[in-house]
Amino acid sequence: MKKLILVLSFSLILASCASMNDSLTPSLEVSNDPFDSTITLSQKPVSSSGISEDWHTLGFSWNESTPDIIYLTVGTQGIDNVSGVQFMVDEKLVKSADTASVNTKYGGFSTRRFYIPVDDFKLIANAKLIKMKVMHIDSYTVSSFGEDAGMTRTINSKFKPFIRELNKHKKS
Repeated sequence: MKKLILVLSFSLILASCASMNDSLTPSLEVSNDPFDSTITLSQKPVSSSGISEDWHTLGFSWNESTPDIIYLTVGTQGIDNVSGVQFMVDEKLVKSADTASVNTKYGGFSTRRFYIPVDDFKLIANAKLIKMKVMHIDSYTVSSFGEDAGMTRTINSKFKPFIRELNKHKKS
């Protein structure tokens, strides 16, 4: 009985931490572009790493004026040039994301924008295990997320609301 109570308590603590973590991180924003009034969906970057992995962030956005593209904002800790990103989705390599920004943006962490087709993004969003390879000038770092990645990652909870809004606004 004590073991059951301990397991239930631990599960409750993990669920509470995940809920609190989700409530303390930026959520999906739906807005109209001030220039042409097109709809924009935007998820600011949040952690996509586990405790023992290299620290990465991932954010994504979609604009009605480019309906077949998802823009990704990929970040890494410290000041480091982000030169590329690749995704291994359920043990299958997805085509590398194309570069959308000329340079890495430096600060407390370094970010760069990329873009991928909506269908590739949906594969990532619905996968059980995703490994994200962030490439630098002469090295790379790896993080993982998805329901099979072990502990809940902040990024996991951000995909469903984004996909739901995307499906609502994207014209076939």
